Amino acid sequence: MENLFTLRRISISLFLMIALGINNSSAQSYFSSTQEEFGKNRIQDKRFEWLTIRSNNFEFNYYRGGDKIAQNAAKISENEYDRITELLGYTPFTTMKIFLYNSPKDLAQSNIGLTAPIDLDGSILNLAKSRVQIAYTGNEEEFKKDLIRQIARLFVYDMLYGGSLKEVLQSSLLLTVPEWYMAGISTYISEDNNDLVMLDRMRTSILKNKDKKIDHLSGKDAEIIGQSIWNYIAVRYGKDNISNILNLTRIIRTEESSITSTLGISYNRFIREWKEYYINSSYANNSEKIIDDGDKKTIITPKVETIVTKEKLVLGVGEIDTDNYEFDSENVIKALAAETAKTKGENIDKSSPRLNRLKETLKVKGPFAYENIIIANDIKSEFLMDPVRRMGMKNTLVMNDLLENHSIKLGLFITPVLRNHDVFLGYNNNVKRIDWGVDVQRRSIALGDLDNRSLYLFRPLNINLPPSAAFTIDRRIYYNKFSAFASYPINPNLRVSASPFLLSTSDIDVSDLGRKSLQSIYLGGRVEVVFDNTTPLFSKVLTGTRAKIRIDRSYSLKSSSENFSRLVVDARHYQKIFGSLIFAARVSYSRSLGKSPKVTILGGVENSINRSIEQTNGQGIGVPRDLRDILFYDYAGNLRGFDFAKLFGTSHLLTNFELRLPLAQYVSKGSLTSNFLRNLQFVGFSDIGTAWYGNKGPFNRQNSLNTEVIGGFQNPFRATVTNFKNPFLVGYGLGVRTTILGYFVKADYAWGLEDKEVGKGKLYLSLGYDF
Repeated sequence: MENLFTLRRISISLFLMIALGINNSSAQSYFSSTQEEFGKNRIQDKRFEWLTIRSNNFEFNYYRGGDKIAQNAAKISENEYDRITELLGYTPFTTMKIFLYNSPKDLAQSNIGLTAPIDLDGSILNLAKSRVQIAYTGNEEEFKKDLIRQIARLFVYDMLYGGSLKEVLQSSLLLTVPEWYMAGISTYISEDNNDLVMLDRMRTSILKNKDKKIDHLSGKDAEIIGQSIWNYIAVRYGKDNISNILNLTRIIRTEESSITSTLGISYNRFIREWKEYYINSSYANNSEKIIDDGDKKTIITPKVETIVTKEKLVLGVGEIDTDNYEFDSENVIKALAAETAKTKGENIDKSSPRLNRLKETLKVKGPFAYENIIIANDIKSEFLMDPVRRMGMKNTLVMNDLLENHSIKLGLFITPVLRNHDVFLGYNNNVKRIDWGVDVQRRSIALGDLDNRSLYLFRPLNINLPPSAAFTIDRRIYYNKFSAFASYPINPNLRVSASPFLLSTSDIDVSDLGRKSLQSIYLGGRVEVVFDNTTPLFSKVLTGTRAKIRIDRSYSLKSSSENFSRLVVDARHYQKIFGSLIFAARVSYSRSLGKSPKVTILGGVENSINRSIEQTNGQGIGVPRDLRDILFYDYAGNLRGFDFAKLFGTSHLLTNFELRLPLAQYVSKGSLTSNFLRNLQFVGFSDIGTAWYGNKGPFNRQNSLNTEVIGGFQNPFRATVTNFKNPFLVGYGLGVRTTILGYFVKADYAWGLEDKEVGKGKLYLSLGYDF
């Protein structure tokens, strides 16, 4: 059930929750620095006051000056509705909401798709509530084509993936079609496919790409190639087979098998004959010709040879034609209709074309005041390997209005020990030029049984424990933060934001309640500059550049000795070299200053399933009195070839280089029947990093790599041993990435080079995208 709320009620409820102290989850994303969010911007120059009219099958939303555009759009959409649904063999179950803009400039201000876009087949489409947005360019013909194209595209998405977000996410794990499939069918429906100019354009595109795999085409080439394929099917095999192929694709999850089963020929033969049809200009003989003979004009309509699928053998009871086994398209369509109707709680067969149905009289109601509703737009669950609390589950719910001007994000991270958790609640307002929002966060860390997997936490606190140490404590450390932010987009790729905040930290010793709890309150602020011009090349692969510079300053209300600041720089570039080979590079730098600077930890792989910890020869015993600095540990990313927490310091420098080779871009997608193979990537990588204390840089002898503390605490002997090593560690190796059960899994095997010596190879298994 969709919750219908007015924005006023949502705002009041939100601020009441904040006032009641409901805190929020992701604090600093300290366990996912390589998954840092960047993102592009939409710039609002004016505010739209929306109105709504409703026709038989659509809802049109427009603003001042767009009433005639809306009336025209209603006529076009309803006139084409029967043709589109009969051609597709499918009738949507939801009313499509169409947002009409008076100009492309106004459309560029829309926030739709900004909150939670869904990456399905390499293109981005936000399916929630079946909505599209269209700009009127002043050209009636182009507006009509664009409107029909977008309606057809969303109908096909609804048909293949299901109308609800839940169905979309479930289907997307099993069904991935190439770009030509989706772009081609919508363009075929919207264009005049008998026009010789259009047919010649198809031929030119085929000749241009005749040596390329059509599954790997993108952009305009994929659109025209796809249009030519669907047009060829309609001309040579009959239009009815278009709906048969579409319906069968939803059942058997691959376009190649659907074409083979429906048309009764092998896919390779189909592609060969499709190319020959256009390359040999066979379409020219099938086009209607007008002969001008003086005052008399003769229209010659040639016969089009329609290939009928081969007849099936007459079989006896229990016999099967094993040589030519194929799905019965008619039965498949009926089965699909019954399944869909059952899911929707209906008994009407809406999947089959409604032939010879009466044309509905156009009815337009309105205008009405625009009703802004809140929808659940994105629901995610993912495993995270927290560096302190180990394995847990992160759940995120994003709700927003249809225009995505307002969004609410709820987050929860929990572990098997419920005392370890994060809670997050945030609100964003993107209505005007300056975006703003508020959020509240809470992080709880419970430290109990400690062994060699947790002792690294104490090393930056000057407690160097032996690997065999194991003891039990009962400490709780808490992090609570309330912040507001304002963001000013300079252009779609660049923005500047500022965020004041109030945060508190606590350290409570539950085993000794007589001991006074340690608490501090900070006032501070964050300034951030974000650049992002990346574009998706295909699923999980980007091209372009994105970077972030962030400065945090925190002032303690208790003592100036607790003040600290941190500068963070994270820059990434993705470059296509040739074919589908991608070079990806990342540079990460941070520096913490103040009287109480905070530590950054390097080594190993972020979000690792099989993490191994750097061991030391420490001899100290005991637990630090104050553990709150653990809340501010920063984890810079991957330094493969070494154990986790190999290095630490108040400054760090890290580079990651990867060559990424996606397998699916070199093999026909139809031959890859699983998401495991479709998303398989091979990677070669190199990481170079170091960390240090103070202002003298990494070559200072007093850094965590070159110094080791022996003894101390209750041991009367204490010594600091200084080594003379190259402070930069180098890791290199090979890896694979793919999707397993909906999670993107990475496996890397790396060797570490330390002071001219290569260590033993290490295997890393981890979750997450990018580096």
